[in-house]
This record gives sequence, structure tokens and C-alpha cells, in this order.
Amino acid sequence: MSAPITSIDPSVAKERLWDVIVIGTGMGGATTAYSLARQGFSVLMLERGQAAFGSTDDPEHEDVTQRLDQGRWPERAFGQIDATHSQPFLPLGCGIGGSTLFFGAAMERFERSDFEDVAGNPHPTGGWPIQYDEFRPWYEAAERLYRVHGTHDPLGDPTPCTLPRPGTASEQDQFFMRDFAAAGLHPYRVHVGIAYKPGCHECLGRICPMKCKSDARTICVEPAVEHHGASLLDRCEVLRIDADRERVTSIACVRDGEPLSLRARQVVLSAGTYRSASMLLASKNEAWPSGLGNRSDLVGRYLMFHSSDWFAVWPKRSGSTAGFRKAIGFRDLYAADGMRLGSVQSTGLPAGYGNVLIYLYRWFDLSPLRRFRFLRPFLRIPAKIASILFGNATIFAMIMEDFGDVENRIVHDPQRPGRIVFRYRVSKDMAERTSAARRLVKQRMPGFRKYWLQPDVMVDLGHPSGTCRFGNDPATSVLDRNCRVHGIDNLYVVDGSFMPSSGGANPSLTIAANALRVAEAIGDRLRRDASVASAAQELA
Repeated sequence: MSAPITSIDPSVAKERLWDVIVIGTGMGGATTAYSLARQGFSVLMLERGQAAFGSTDDPEHEDVTQRLDQGRWPERAFGQIDATHSQPFLPLGCGIGGSTLFFGAAMERFERSDFEDVAGNPHPTGGWPIQYDEFRPWYEAAERLYRVHGTHDPLGDPTPCTLPRPGTASEQDQFFMRDFAAAGLHPYRVHVGIAYKPGCHECLGRICPMKCKSDARTICVEPAVEHHGASLLDRCEVLRIDADRERVTSIACVRDGEPLSLRARQVVLSAGTYRSASMLLASKNEAWPSGLGNRSDLVGRYLMFHSSDWFAVWPKRSGSTAGFRKAIGFRDLYAADGMRLGSVQSTGLPAGYGNVLIYLYRWFDLSPLRRFRFLRPFLRIPAKIASILFGNATIFAMIMEDFGDVENRIVHDPQRPGRIVFRYRVSKDMAERTSAARRLVKQRMPGFRKYWLQPDVMVDLGHPSGTCRFGNDPATSVLDRNCRVHGIDNLYVVDGSFMPSSGGANPSLTIAANALRVAEAIGDRLRRDASVASAAQELA
């Protein structure tokens, strides 16, 4: 059970003009709030979920109150993937720390080719408005802040790796790494935000009780409140952001059933890729009839997911599985045969009954079979059979890059404004690249017995990005290069929605690094405004 963080009295919060209000306490919002609080600004964080969680965890629980008590997103989404409609529980957190409470702790950099054109590997959008060399210092800062451990990626950034070494991998994973290298691959210890304290259990996919996993609550929210003067309002749902033609004027919220209006000089929206877009769309008014920042009709569009292609690999030689399991990564297939593919990493999960069942549930909930709900409990039977057949296999995943499509989008439902609604089409290109990647895995991993856990593309609903892409041209982007909403002087967006391309690696580190970068820009803006105001006061 997590200890509570003290929330500010709402009556006090609404009377103050804050330097910054941050909506959301996940990776982007918490990191931004922490940086700005350290810079000396008054910061108020708003979080829809709770500050403290219960001791039970059941991701399948239907009750809204119970889900909030577990720190999980409370309601089913409404999604359309191709022609299939589904109402899944998205793998999202809702509480102090957001989805980082449950993330698998992988914190890997994107490649240079994810930022800009590289010889033989053109960028799918023509490139980000900032290049890799400009972004690298922020990667380094985020790695230090989030206690990232790992070893040098032989195919990655050639600068020396300064990450601390991770805890000892299991004997079986050490055998995997040697045998992968012997096959001509370039394995390394995958980069993870784990401190490896005594008694560490990695806590992949669950809340860490030891503050060992580097979730945003542990790393940013608690230090910001306890040491840097930031304030927090939990159980605070933002209904809309009010703005005139140029500036946000107030934030309309509800806390424990009571309406609340809050004000700040600068507002940072970081409710997650799904909710940030729908919140902008919900905040329409006379000045912004299609929603804030939506004059180009791009808010909510270009929704991207990674394809998470899970496959079981049997070791050539058996070894002990005692030790840390989130261990192995390689990027030999990040770009191959003229295609942008992605990274491969061990999930840290053995191919046991529970993990296979969870994966089958995910597949079922997005398949046409989900209409026959009574069949779902019977998935326990193939899961049990599979766990016996898999034996000592380890589950690996290829994180496949997705390309933006203007028709893949978040939709605002005015009848249920808090509900996540999305439409997504799996492109022919994604299906072809998935098939090609599987063929290349078979070629590059000879002698290893392998089995893919699903027959076709599995979109990773926990890795959304792209719904408020940044860029230099307001006609083709929602945000400028510093993630400020085009046309609104004091509104920024810092979650995964800013990405114009999804990359082939976990997005967490890139979101954190960008948040630090944007927080510096916001701090510069606040200092400049204060200096101008001071000079004007002296002249008066």
C-alpha cells in the first residue's frame, strides 16, 4: 500500500495565481513539474486519480471505485481497430505517477534516424523540428534523473555509455546473450529505470512498494512536493481548459463533486496521448470552435501505436532463472532490408500460465471473438496447455515502429466526455513489416526454437503517441518545437502525444527527456516575463 501525499486545500488552490499548473502526473507531467519546482516556480499538479492505493490488484476488476483504489484507469475505452469494435480496459494508470506505476521500466533512447533523415533510412515525416544532437543532453539528464541502468548498445549512440551497470541477470539470460552474440547479433543489457535495491523484484507491470522502480511518483512527484515546494490536488478531474483567442484563462475542474476553477500563468497539459487530445477537443468555445489548438483539424489525429510482437524463445542450454529477468535487448533489426522495424527485448516474463493468459486476454478483447464474452473464461485452458508446452521458454518482444495516418484518431464524445474513444486502422505496410520482421528474426536467430504468440499484428494500446504532434508549421502540427500549442501563448503539451513519429523503442525516456527540455523553455519564459514586469513597474 502506498503512503498518501498531502494535497493542498482546494479553497487555497483556487485563490492563488500559480506560475504553472500541470495537468497529469505521469512521465511527462511529473517530470515537467519537478523541473519547474526545482527552478523555484510555484507549481500545482492536478491528478484525476488518488494519492494512495490499496493493497489488492486485479486489472480485470469492473468496479470504478476498486480500479481507482488500485491506481488503474477506471473505465473501459471504446475503440475501433479496423472493422472490430471493442471496449477494452486500457493498460493505463490513474493516480499519482500515472501509467508509470505499472510500466515495465524500459527506458531506451530513440535512434538518430527517429529524429532526422539518415543515409539509406529516410524519416517518415521528414524529421522532427529538433535533431538528435540537440536532444542528446536531455536524454542524458533524464537517464540520470530516472536512475537508468544498462550496458552499452553496440549499434547505438557511439558516445561512451555512462549508465550504472544493472543487477546480475539470470544464468539462463546470460546464456541467451552469449548464444545471441555467437549468432552474430549485438545483445546488451536493456536500459531500465530500476535502482536494484536489496530485495528488488523489478515489479514489472505492478506498483513497486520499495521505491526501487523509477516511476514518476517516486522520482518526481514526491521530491517536488516534499523538497521543492510544489503542491498537488488528487481526485481532481479537469473538465475543460478555458481560453480566449490567445491565452488560457482558467481550468475548470471537479474534485469530490465540487466544481473548482484554477488559474496559472502557464499551463502544461500531460493527461496522456488519449486524454490530452480529447481534453483539447472538449475545450471548444467561440474563439476555438473546433477545440483548443485545432484550427488545422489535427488535434487527435495521427494516433500511433507500436506493434508489440511477442514470441517465445527456448534456450539452447538450460540455466537457472534466478536473477533479474528484464535483461536483454538488441537492435540488429531496428532498420533492416530497407525497412524501419524496431528493437527486440526480453519482456522479463517467463512463458508461464499467468503471462500467457494475460496475453490471450489482450488478444481476445481486440478480436472479433470478443462479442462472445462467455468464451473468455475458457482461455484458461489454452493458457495452461501453452505454459506446459513452453516450459523454460522466455518471452521476447519486437517493438515495431508505427507510421502516422491522419485517419487514425481520438474522437471526443460529448455525451461521455471522460471516456476514451479512438479509431485505428492497421496499415497494410504494418502487416507487411511485421511479416518481414518475423522472417528476419528466424534468419538471424538460427538454432533457436521460437513460437509467436499471435497470428497477426498486435497493437500495443499502452504505447499511444502522436495525437498533438509538434512541428514548425501550424498547418501541419498542433505544437511548436517547444511543445507550445500553436496560437495559444501559455499552453504546452508534454506527454507522448507530441511525437510526430513513434520510433522503434519504448517511449518513456523520450517523453521524460522532452519534458525536461520543455520545462527549461517554460522556465526561461517565466523568468523573462517576470523581468519585463519588473522593469515596467520600475518605469511606472
